[in-house]
Amino acid sequence: MKPTIKVSIGGMAFDIEEDAYHVFNDYLQALKQHFQRNAEAEEIINDIELRMSELLQMRMKSKETIFTLSDAQEIISIMGNPKDFEDSTTSSFHEENIPPINDNNKKNSDLFEKKLYRDNSNKIIGGVCSGIGHYFRIDPTAIRIGVATAVFLLYLFSFKAIATIVLAYILLWIIMPAAKTFKQKLAMTGDNPSIENIEERLLSPSRKYKGASANSFIKVFVNVIAILIAIVSFISFIGVVALLIWLYVDTDILGATNYMVLLGYNTLELQTALAVVLATPALGLFWLMMKIVRRSSFTTRTLVSFIIGLVIWIGALAYIGNTGFKFAYSFQQEGENIENIAVNTTSDTLYVKIGEEYMSAHPQPINSAMFYRGEKIRDRQVTILPPIKIEEDSLLSTYKIEIKKVSFANNKIQANRKAESAKLDYILSDSLLTIKPNWYDKSNKWNLENYIVTITKPANKKVIIESPLRESYWINPNKIYNYGYNYHYYNHYFD
Repeated sequence: MKPTIKVSIGGMAFDIEEDAYHVFNDYLQALKQHFQRNAEAEEIINDIELRMSELLQMRMKSKETIFTLSDAQEIISIMGNPKDFEDSTTSSFHEENIPPINDNNKKNSDLFEKKLYRDNSNKIIGGVCSGIGHYFRIDPTAIRIGVATAVFLLYLFSFKAIATIVLAYILLWIIMPAAKTFKQKLAMTGDNPSIENIEERLLSPSRKYKGASANSFIKVFVNVIAILIAIVSFISFIGVVALLIWLYVDTDILGATNYMVLLGYNTLELQTALAVVLATPALGLFWLMMKIVRRSSFTTRTLVSFIIGLVIWIGALAYIGNTGFKFAYSFQQEGENIENIAVNTTSDTLYVKIGEEYMSAHPQPINSAMFYRGEKIRDRQVTILPPIKIEEDSLLSTYKIEIKKVSFANNKIQANRKAESAKLDYILSDSLLTIKPNWYDKSNKWNLENYIVTITKPANKKVIIESPLRESYWINPNKIYNYGYNYHYYNHYFD
């Protein structure tokens, strides 16, 4: 049986075995000798006792817990070995009181893994900037200056941007817990509860962080500029990611995905390359600025990472460039062909409509000549309505319809052949012309072929164009002026 002693450490009472008490007492005495010339000696010793108290509390399983010599040795091992102090202090504390660092001590150090907390002891509003500064090892003053500068600059462009920053700060204030306990304060900085870190914590932020010094205007200025660039690059990165997601899912504003489907470029390879080309520079700039702010050394690993990122970016850019070059080369020459349609009708009115299957398709935003169907991207199909050109010839006795087919290829001969073989589906039944334009998808991409339907009517006859073709009709302005055409919008016909 060993005698126990009830002692007060950091304002808390603990039951400690007598030999453990002597170890703690000798340890504190050695520390008092070491810090006796320090102006903040009393505060440092009190802080050390508080840390020892917290470590003991973390080991308490119940109020009746009795701490042994091994507990004392482990705690002192975490706090720091006085043998590293001046020679005058080692006489009152023996090295054998501290065991060598083992796996258990390593597990103890894992308890203080860095986490994001608000710093209430160094706050102006909520301690959010100070907490972020601790986490990234940046002077909180530099972060505050950066945020204030960003708010001022954004004020010149949009009040909503300022509201977003304020809202983000409030959300962080709510989400980020305040560092109150000993363990939370250690986790906030990522420091182990050693004597060295206790001294460092008591230094002012300008002395604690090497990234910025209040005594050096140049360093603070560089940090502020780096932070601003980091903020802009990070916002750019988020914006690029949001833009790519929006382009992929948007069907209501621009319908950008439909153009990718139309050209056959809605592929995973091209989407990945586009994401890499746009996002990599912003992400790389953000990473570079953070290294400058944190004064992180540029090691061989940094250089290798930069080279790998550059190679990937150049590769993605080359892939997009090669795709664009192939597209431009494949459609550099234009070819034309005219297809005439014989009209045998005695009716005074020619009706032009689109096939019934197209009536359930969705119109492309900001483009009345395009329609799409298929809710899922992989099933998406896009069609282009041909423009309808109306002319009049008083010498004609019946309608005349011709389809001008325009196609493109890498040489004139092939372009003409493609135009000749191109086909616009239609059905002509007496006085009804039903047009059925082609559907394009990933397996049948658009090759830039265009169709222009020209209807020439006698002077005493009319043409009725039904929706949605009427939204894409094309009237020759010179013909309108010379012959005085009037377009009756509600009746959808020309006379």
